[in-house]
Amino acid sequence: MTELMQIQSFIQAYVKAVSSILETEVTIIDNELIRIGGTGEHLNKIGQTISHDSFFQKIIETQKPGIIRNVREELMCNTCEKKDQCKELANLGYPIFLEGKVIGVIGIIAFNEKTRERLLKTHEKLEEFLKYMSELIESKIMTHRVSLNLENQLREVINIEKNATKTRRFIGEDEKTIEMLNMINKISHSNSTILLTGESGTGKEVIAKLIHSQSDRNDRLMISLNCGAIPEHLVESELFGYEEGSFTGAKKGGHVGKFELANKSTLFLDEIGEMPLQIQTKLLRVLQEHVVERIGGKKPIPVDVRVICATNRDLLKMIDENKFRSDLYYRLNVIPINIPPLRERRKDIPVLIHHFISECNAQLNKNVHGITSDAEKILSAYDWPGNVRELKNVIEYLINIVDSDVISVSDLPTNLLANNSSNTKEHSLADIMNRYERMVLENLIKKADTLEKKDKLASQLGISRATLYRKLSNYDLL
Repeated sequence: MTELMQIQSFIQAYVKAVSSILETEVTIIDNELIRIGGTGEHLNKIGQTISHDSFFQKIIETQKPGIIRNVREELMCNTCEKKDQCKELANLGYPIFLEGKVIGVIGIIAFNEKTRERLLKTHEKLEEFLKYMSELIESKIMTHRVSLNLENQLREVINIEKNATKTRRFIGEDEKTIEMLNMINKISHSNSTILLTGESGTGKEVIAKLIHSQSDRNDRLMISLNCGAIPEHLVESELFGYEEGSFTGAKKGGHVGKFELANKSTLFLDEIGEMPLQIQTKLLRVLQEHVVERIGGKKPIPVDVRVICATNRDLLKMIDENKFRSDLYYRLNVIPINIPPLRERRKDIPVLIHHFISECNAQLNKNVHGITSDAEKILSAYDWPGNVRELKNVIEYLINIVDSDVISVSDLPTNLLANNSSNTKEHSLADIMNRYERMVLENLIKKADTLEKKDKLASQLGISRATLYRKLSNYDLL
């Protein structure tokens, strides 16, 4: 398909406009001699191939404009294979250039004597007019190229995001996790607003992307805005956009807001509890009326957006404190999904540990095979106040610092062990002391690889060699 054919709808509208201005018939063919647009007699011949012995063929070959003053008397026309069907009396043609090469011809055709006389009388001015029209078409094609390039890039980004969502799936085997994922499968294809609640680090954005990827809107990019990450005075312009000159410092041409960018897609509003009260009113209007109005704008813009909100704050408490609108809360809370903290779905922890080991190995080019059962038990017993995000960071830290191919107790961060409140709840003091003693010995014995160093280690610990060996034997460290 030629580049002129790619903008065929523009070409046809263009020739109709030129025909109206010049009060004559106009046609455009590409360098494959296929008619791309036409008026009058040529309107029904769009898509057809013209004669290879034609006047237009010569213009393509010579790359110069041309004129046929009288079709019946021109030698070129006498040799044309379609001369018997041709009703043209005169013709003026101008090459269409793209980056110095002829890609087509724009022609003005006279089908009656009056038009022919006018064409001949003004052909120099008409030729100058066609020159600018040719340049306009070239400019349109260049713009179309840029547009196609941007569309391809956007499609690539969407495909990358789709693949990333598959690898970033919500991991877990706990009953609460399975129940939540079943709920997500039920509501993903809906257009209803969703409110995700849960502690920081539980994976609210991962859930939002999962819902979008399973929805009917997944052929477009999900648009996100963290309401707590931008200055309060910029939230409105980021959400709804603004017109040029609407305030001091406004960009030339204005600014498209997140709602317009998310049209036909999903808008994820993270930390919705941080949204200023005055903006909450405007957000409520958009959600109810499905139209957005830019700052400084005078006309409403229809939008089709599926909104997913997330917060780690208690919005009902904020309503009591007059910090969040109750009507907006009930408009957002159509489908509530609470993501339990990691400490309430402990069956997920071992699964996440092994998943993050594999993921970090790939990212950091490491080859850690796994984790010892004792180390895994300690991580599984920890309360993880930072939830999944904290667990991932700890695993990434461990993958970076471990000397062997297996994560052991001695590799675990001491602050994690010290703050593991579950240890004191589920184990006796003797168990805790034994675990700590094993961790210390496991760490120290790595450096005591000779008999002499083991004697020195026993001396440093204030115990005999026999006691050291007995302890090492008890902890399977020999």
